[in-house]
Amino acid sequence: MNSSQQFNPILSQHAIERCAATVDFVPSLPAKAFLRLVEEAGERLSKQGFIPQPAVANIGIEFTPAGVRQVDAPVGLPRVFVSPHQSATIFISPEMLVWTSTSYVRWQPFIGSIERILLPLLNNFRDNVSINSAKLEYWDRFFWSGTWADFAVDCLLKKQSDFLAGAIRQAKREWHSHIGWFDAVGSLRRLTNVNIDIGQIVPGIQADDPNFVGRPSVGIYSCLLDQVNVPGYGSTSETELDERFVVARWEDQHLALKQILGHIITEEMANRIGLFSRTPPNARP
Repeated sequence: MNSSQQFNPILSQHAIERCAATVDFVPSLPAKAFLRLVEEAGERLSKQGFIPQPAVANIGIEFTPAGVRQVDAPVGLPRVFVSPHQSATIFISPEMLVWTSTSYVRWQPFIGSIERILLPLLNNFRDNVSINSAKLEYWDRFFWSGTWADFAVDCLLKKQSDFLAGAIRQAKREWHSHIGWFDAVGSLRRLTNVNIDIGQIVPGIQADDPNFVGRPSVGIYSCLLDQVNVPGYGSTSETELDERFVVARWEDQHLALKQILGHIITEEMANRIGLFSRTPPNARP
């Protein structure tokens, strides 16, 4: 291997290409309540610059004794709103609220935007349904500077990690390692899910070059989901299930996911992307 070859995060400050925070509800919001919520959310979000996207319905066909007829689109179609610079997306369905960002730099701006823009919609749900779970997801990506001929995954991934299937490392090119399990965190049931995928990706603008064949890439997906009132795991009262509960779960998951990534990537890369520092490298003051 050429000693000059190395892994590089997708961005100079960090390796996060996408991050999403989700709050899930039970039961599903009734149709009339959902339509009212979407109307109110649309007015509020438009004042903040968000642009509603067309709701796409899958029109179905039903076969009846009288013949074939078209099935109307369901009332509760998810609604999507995109920020002016298309870096943040809000997904609203009768079962969940999702905030997705492709311009993540630091945690405080990320959670601050959620608290300011997404959480005001939460009370509209809580008037009709209950909070069921909170989830935080990260998609990290690293590009190898060389080719498959000199590809060395040990330059990025720790040789001993509980978050990586051991036998899979024997592969020389593309491979996938997907693991997940449930355990208890206080009175909550927590799902931990870590997927590591190695493949050939064409990064950025170079995709427009027909002669560019791409580079080996490592994608790391990590997710924590905390679910309430699961039999055998404890109970949480309805009065506790509010905005503060959701934000507290995301804060806890954020810190835990940093630790998980730290158990996957080498210490050198963790330091390079400022994984455990309060201020990421190259961050503006």
